[in-house]
Amino acid sequence: MKKNIKISIGLAAAGLLTLLGLLLIELQTREASVRPFQEVAIGGAFSLTNEKGEARSEADFAGAPMLIYFGFTYCPDVCPMSLDVMGAALETLEAQNPKLFAALQPVFISVDPLRDTPEQLSEYLSYFHPKISGLTGTPEQIAMVKKAFRVYAVRRDLPEETAQDKGSYNVDHSSFFYLMDGKGRYLAHFDHGLEAQILAQKIAAKLR
Repeated sequence: MKKNIKISIGLAAAGLLTLLGLLLIELQTREASVRPFQEVAIGGAFSLTNEKGEARSEADFAGAPMLIYFGFTYCPDVCPMSLDVMGAALETLEAQNPKLFAALQPVFISVDPLRDTPEQLSEYLSYFHPKISGLTGTPEQIAMVKKAFRVYAVRRDLPEETAQDKGSYNVDHSSFFYLMDGKGRYLAHFDHGLEAQILAQKIAAKLR
């Protein structure tokens, strides 16, 4: 009887040690898998044209964190409001963190390549903060950058009674500010409805 008890205790102890060993291995595996920078598959290579008609790629922005907004110049309300917020946030950063303001590159990328020519972008952006740069491209180039940033944008034809001219259309699109680091890696995205002061604070916190 005593012998059986000793065997049972021994087996229980062995099982406990085995369990502890497995738990230790699991913890070590998890610890090894944790990286200080968690990369998210948002962003990537692109080849576009700026508002001056110059070719631009992700390499031209290397070393500079980017604040990116996707929209279109014929947008009736959301895009101009968002660019106003972006501009006000930039003014806040300029006053509170001049070094960060100087490094940050704000960019407006069109999701309407058929109408948003470089000339159209240039005129449109003249109404907003002068540091905001514009990018457009061919439908194929815009499709690629939309996919890279996981941007939703779909053309919607307007009813004839509301269209300003034949063939007028709107573009339904997601509305976020994307913050990328100096290596083109995704850091965060912010809703377009944020107050400018809050947006500036969040940008500064992420680029600390």
